[in-house]
Amino acid sequence: MARKAGGLAAIMSGQPVVVVKKRSVFWRLRHLTRQGGLHVGLILVCILYVHVGALFFMYIESPEEERIHRKVSKKFDSLRHEFLMDIERVKLEDAPDEWRVNASVSRLIDDYSKHIFLLFKDPVAANMFDCLFYSRANYTPLWTTDSSLLFTATTIIPVGYGYIAPLTSTGRLVLCIYAACGIPLALVMMSDVGKFFADAFVKFFHENITAFMVVLLFLLVAYSLIGGIAYSNVTGVSMIEGIYFSTITIFTIGYGDISPAVPIYVIIIFIVFGVALVTIASELT
Repeated sequence: MARKAGGLAAIMSGQPVVVVKKRSVFWRLRHLTRQGGLHVGLILVCILYVHVGALFFMYIESPEEERIHRKVSKKFDSLRHEFLMDIERVKLEDAPDEWRVNASVSRLIDDYSKHIFLLFKDPVAANMFDCLFYSRANYTPLWTTDSSLLFTATTIIPVGYGYIAPLTSTGRLVLCIYAACGIPLALVMMSDVGKFFADAFVKFFHENITAFMVVLLFLLVAYSLIGGIAYSNVTGVSMIEGIYFSTITIFTIGYGDISPAVPIYVIIIFIVFGVALVTIASELT
């Protein structure tokens, strides 16, 4: 701030007159960039980290998923073929005795069901089973671009719904390193952003912490309710399930009993803003 002597009274008293120098638009933009550079930089680093991680895990896990899918498909076709052949054999051998035919068929069905349930304990097989009955046998891969992004984002935040996880030893080992680096990075980013907004909001409320906390708690409850109602309307689940999913998401509980069924960037943005509200509240406690 430049100081310039001026004015008769100031000159006679020997005191300089302080003149505020007018700042250019360029200077204001540069000053704003310097102030927000760290915050924006941390956010961009987290976004890049999530996207790079998603590409890596999809590259590692997709071939393994495809291999397991082929293996399970062959096993399922073999079991189905054997079951149908056994049914035909029983019909021919025990044809005169209807009661015996029914008993033999019932036993074959029980054995077939046990083998099927054992077969579909694998997550890829379970997904194949769901696709077989709900998607007209059109297999939808577990590891896609969207699901990989959700996986990496909910790993470092961390919510961790648990409906998708690495299948390979390499993927699991890398995930340990990825989470060990990513979770602190995300926590630093969320803490920094939370502190930034907390300071801004406190100034907005003229340092009245009580009023700000009341508004913040109201926003948390409203965010959970509005998010739950919106999720319910989009996905068709009940309102209670929608609010439940919304609440366990923003508090990073993420049991995984309800899988996200909305566009991936929508759910990531929803998580980030929800966790940001929680972080702001923690900054003031």
